[in-house]
Amino acid sequence: MRIRSQTDFWCGLLFVAVGAAVIVLAQEYRFGTSARMGPGYFPTLLGSLMAVLGLTLALPALAIDGERLPKLHWRPLAMVLLGIAVFGITLEYLGFVAAIFALVAVAGLADPDLKPIEIALVALFMVLFSTGIFVLLLGLPIRLWPNL
Repeated sequence: MRIRSQTDFWCGLLFVAVGAAVIVLAQEYRFGTSARMGPGYFPTLLGSLMAVLGLTLALPALAIDGERLPKLHWRPLAMVLLGIAVFGITLEYLGFVAAIFALVAVAGLADPDLKPIEIALVALFMVLFSTGIFVLLLGLPIRLWPNL
């Protein structure tokens, strides 16, 4: 079997997988009837519709030509995920400001063309912007600096 439109096929398969997962998880709730719907009725219905939608995408992809999947670039994916992990770890120990700087610095390594000054300027902007939004405007009790 040859997949002629990989984008549609894998997107459809993802829809089927998510729909099936929703159906399986909804089985823990009472289903009910159409007249007296239980808490599992609506998720089961939506999961079924999502799985059917996925099949209508995936099956024609076996017959109709389409674009191929682009090559997956691992470095940006790994650096962004690592940056999020570093943010979570640094936030507790070094505070919000250092955590944002660490996040931007690590995620900035995803693009080899970025210069260190560009990363530093983006980090500074993100610190000012995030602090302004979360601390000043929303009034969230976020620790900005480490407790020394």
